[in-house]
Amino acid sequence: MANVFTRIGDAIRNKNHTVNSLTQHNTGSLSLLSGTLSYLFSGKRGRNAFNYFLNSYATNPLVSMVVSKIAFTSASIKRIAVDKNGNEIDSNKSKILELLNNPNKEQGRIEFYDEINEYLSLTGNAFIRYVEGIGGFGLELKVIASNRVDIVTNKFGFIIHLNYTDFNGVIHKLDADEILHIKTSNVVDQDRNNRLFGLSPLDPMKPVIESSNEKFSAEASIFKNRGMIGFVSNDTDVPMLEDERQEAQDSFDRGSGGSSKFNSIFVTNTRLRFVQTGMSPTDLKLLDGIVSSLRLICARYSMPSILFNDTEKSTYNNFEQAIKVSYTDVHIPLANKVDTALSAWLSKKLEVEETIKVDLTSIEVLKSTTNDVAQALNQLDPKTIERVVENMTQDEVRSLARLGVLPNGTEVIGAKVTTSNENKQP
Repeated sequence: MANVFTRIGDAIRNKNHTVNSLTQHNTGSLSLLSGTLSYLFSGKRGRNAFNYFLNSYATNPLVSMVVSKIAFTSASIKRIAVDKNGNEIDSNKSKILELLNNPNKEQGRIEFYDEINEYLSLTGNAFIRYVEGIGGFGLELKVIASNRVDIVTNKFGFIIHLNYTDFNGVIHKLDADEILHIKTSNVVDQDRNNRLFGLSPLDPMKPVIESSNEKFSAEASIFKNRGMIGFVSNDTDVPMLEDERQEAQDSFDRGSGGSSKFNSIFVTNTRLRFVQTGMSPTDLKLLDGIVSSLRLICARYSMPSILFNDTEKSTYNNFEQAIKVSYTDVHIPLANKVDTALSAWLSKKLEVEETIKVDLTSIEVLKSTTNDVAQALNQLDPKTIERVVENMTQDEVRSLARLGVLPNGTEVIGAKVTTSNENKQP
C-alpha cells in the first residue's frame, strides 16, 4: 500500500507521468482515486479522466438523472433490420437482430444497448468485444469498461492492439479486429494517446458537477443539522456554572414551547448572546443554483430540462413538445450512431448485408405528429396534395403510411418527378 501512495505522489509531482499504471494493477477505490488525482492534478484529459466521469454518475444526482434517462430511453426504442434495398427483414430471419436480442448470457438487447449508451454518454467512448466460441459456437457481444482500456500504437500512430484490465487486475491483450470502438468527436486532445479516445460530453462540465456536488452537500447538511439553529451564551466575562446553564435552558424551554407562545417575546433578566449556527437567508439563496446546474447539464446533452421537474414557465403543451424534442434531438440520433456502427461491424463478422434501424412507427409520441400531417393533407384538394407531396422526401411520405425508410429516402420526390419528365422523348 505504501508503494501505491508513493506512485501517486510521484504522479502529482511529475505532470508528464500518468497514473494509468495504478488502474491496471489496483481496483476499486484506488482506481477511482488514481483517475481523479490524474484529472485534478496532472491537467490530463481523455483516458485519464474517465474514472472521474464514471464516479460522477454514481455520486451526482443531476448527472445520474440525465444520463440514465438518455441511455435507457434510446436503448428501449424498437429496432428493425433492412436489407441492402431498404426492405424490412423478418426479425426471425435477421442474423444481426438475433445476436443483438441475445448478446450474452447476462443481458438482453435493451440492457446491452443501455450499457453502451451509458459509457458513450459519460466517457465519450464505448468498447464492444466480439467473443467467438470454439467452432463458431457460443458467440457473444460484451461491453467492456472504457476506463479499463488502453490503446497501444506503433511509432507511426497505427493501432496494434488494445490492453484491457479486468476487475481482478489481469491485463488482456485484445486484437483490434475483435473490438468495436464507438466514440464521440475529439478535436480538443492532441496528445498521442488521448486523441484516439472520444471526448467526454462531461469534460467541460466539471465546474458544474463540482458546484452542484457542493450544493447538494450543503442542502443535506441543512436538514441534518436543522434541529439546532444556534446557541445562547452568557455575554459576560464570568462563565455560567452548570446549574445556572441548566436553569436557563429549562426556563427557555418552558417559555418558548407550545402554540400559545407563537409570535410572543421572551423577556429575560440575564445578559445573553445568541449565535446562529444554521445558514443565513443569503446562504440559502445559493441552493437555488441547483436548478441552474440542472439546466446546464441538460443543455450539454440537448435535453429539455422540463423533463426533469424544471417546471418554471412550463405547461402541459410544451412538456409534450419537450418529449418530442428529446426523441428527435437526443434519443434517436444516439440510437442511429450506435446502430450504424454495430451494423457495419456485425455485417462483416456475420457475412450478411443487413442494417439495423430505429422503428420510428413504434415511438408513440411521434405518431401523433405523423397523424396530424396525414389529417391535414386529407383535407386538401387532390391537386394541392400532389404539389405538397412533391416537396416531401420519400421517407416522409412513407412515414405517413407507416412504412420503413429507404436507403436513399432523403431525396425529395419532386426531384425524381422532374428527372423522369425530362427523360421522356417528345
